[in-house]
Amino acid sequence: MSAQKAEKGKKKAKPHGAPFRDNIEVIVFAIIMALGLKVFALEAYQIPTGSMQPNLMGTYLLDESGHGRKGGIYDRVLVDKLSFLLRDPERWEVVVFRYPLVAHNNYVKRLVGLSGEQLLVEYGDVRTRPLGDSEAEFKIARKPDGVQDSLWRPVWPSPIDDLEAWSAWALTGSFSRDGQARTLRGRGGFELGGRVRADYVHGYAAAIYDRVPANVPGASRRDEVGDLRLQAEVQPGADAAPLEIGLRRNRDYQVRLQLDPAAGKASLELPDGTSWESPLAMPAGTTVEIDLAHWDEHVRLRLTAGGTRLVHEADLDVSRREILNNGVWFESEGGEWNFPTQPRVARDIHYLPALNHGPTIYDVPEGFYFMMGDNTQNSLDSRDWEARELDLDPPVDGHSKLRGDQLRNGSDPFFDNPRWNAAGDQMTFRDEFGELHIVDPESIQDDQRVPAPLVPRSHILGKALAVFLPVPPFSPVVRIKTVR
Repeated sequence: MSAQKAEKGKKKAKPHGAPFRDNIEVIVFAIIMALGLKVFALEAYQIPTGSMQPNLMGTYLLDESGHGRKGGIYDRVLVDKLSFLLRDPERWEVVVFRYPLVAHNNYVKRLVGLSGEQLLVEYGDVRTRPLGDSEAEFKIARKPDGVQDSLWRPVWPSPIDDLEAWSAWALTGSFSRDGQARTLRGRGGFELGGRVRADYVHGYAAAIYDRVPANVPGASRRDEVGDLRLQAEVQPGADAAPLEIGLRRNRDYQVRLQLDPAAGKASLELPDGTSWESPLAMPAGTTVEIDLAHWDEHVRLRLTAGGTRLVHEADLDVSRREILNNGVWFESEGGEWNFPTQPRVARDIHYLPALNHGPTIYDVPEGFYFMMGDNTQNSLDSRDWEARELDLDPPVDGHSKLRGDQLRNGSDPFFDNPRWNAAGDQMTFRDEFGELHIVDPESIQDDQRVPAPLVPRSHILGKALAVFLPVPPFSPVVRIKTVR
């Protein structure tokens, strides 16, 4: 009996007779899992253009002379395709979608306009109101803190500035200098020597700061920017009088922070007439870290001094419009104040209206969205998308109507649409599905160009999560980060 049991045990331990089949099954299962992840969960995309720079890079780089080309940066982005199967996209998310006018091309932009609203791009801001309610006032579309923190673009000092020079600041009063530090004794202060403008190169790392091509029409625009952020360190002396720190959009829109060491308090005056005050101990020599920002009719203050941290945020009851004579300043009423590091100023994206004289107000009906690029000076997006619509008789390839992208002088001439032969008697037209058609001009009964700013919900593929490539030596800078 025991011998029979031993024999049965030997049979159970016998190796499988078809290892090749097992390996095939594993490989097939792995392929199915990979395809499943690609279709339903995660996929990697390469950024081909610069419309989302500097957040997402897709550009060639100039050589040291500034004329030829030397390498480039084309981010690889990991995209979450699962979330939007469970929920709708939200404003300010960076999304990948099929371009409605050439549906086999994938684009990546920031979603700024939601279904069921009317959208206005004005004075650098995005404003919305309910669709169909022409009596309602346009309200600011405010970016949340996390998104905004990823969008600030350093202005002063620039990545290639000498930190000890303080070249951007106009100083008044009695200052002494010790490397990067400046010490003010008595009344006086300093302010930016010029207005903050939307310079095309803001936001790029030092290694590529002067190598990013800026030869596009929108790059020449240098609009004054109203949304600013100031980060600084200050140290009061034993006899320090109050110090005022200010951000200005125009004469009627100013944010004023006052530090009063003698009274042991910090106070904030806001453009809508409201104010805020809090105790803050600042003994002589204490380093006070200041982070003061205003964007989208919102102010955020972060103060740190001697282990105490204060945070104050306020939505402003004011409707901003023009930006005139913006600025940043520090002003002391007397005593001694030390500034151990050069203050840092950053700006928000200053959104431009249509670059090609398109509409200024956009209707976004249910089931559709409005997209814009972070690189608003060089982004072909919802503001300027234009469709070419042809009515044909006789039909061409069985179509009495053709609709496609109206694109001339694009970055890739192959996708210019439509194209004509040398004799000018034959049109090649690429429709919205990517199919090419040869069109006899005599068959064109109607030829219209119409704005096409909308992306249907069904075209949105996923949400950009992270940049995972490139890295040196394939790029002059490390491109690994989350996408906000």
